[in-house]
Amino acid sequence: MTDLEISTALALAIGWEPTQMLIIAGKRYVASYPNGIEEGYNWTEFDYRNWAVIGPIAEKYKMFPQPYMNKWNVHGWSDTIADTPQKAIALAVIGATK
Repeated sequence: MTDLEISTALALAIGWEPTQMLIIAGKRYVASYPNGIEEGYNWTEFDYRNWAVIGPIAEKYKMFPQPYMNKWNVHGWSDTIADTPQKAIALAVIGATK
C-alpha cells in the first residue's frame, strides 16, 4: 500500500466516514471540528507518518512497536512488520479493527 492508502485505511478503521475525508495535493485530510452545516468543517491533514497523528492512536489501541530484525513490529500482529514504527502501528490498528 502507498502512504496515502495507509492513511486512508487507518482513518476509516478508526471511525472517519468517506464523506469526512478529502485528498488535497496528494495528502489525506479529515474533518476535524464541525462548525455547523452552514460553515462546513475544518480540515486537518491526516498522515500516519506524523507522530502527532499516530502517537495518540498507538496509545488508544495499545499498539506499541518493537524493533524486529532491522524493522519494526507490533507484538501479536505478525503482518505488521514495517520499515518504520509509525507504519507498524498503522498496519496493526488497521488489522485489529477489521
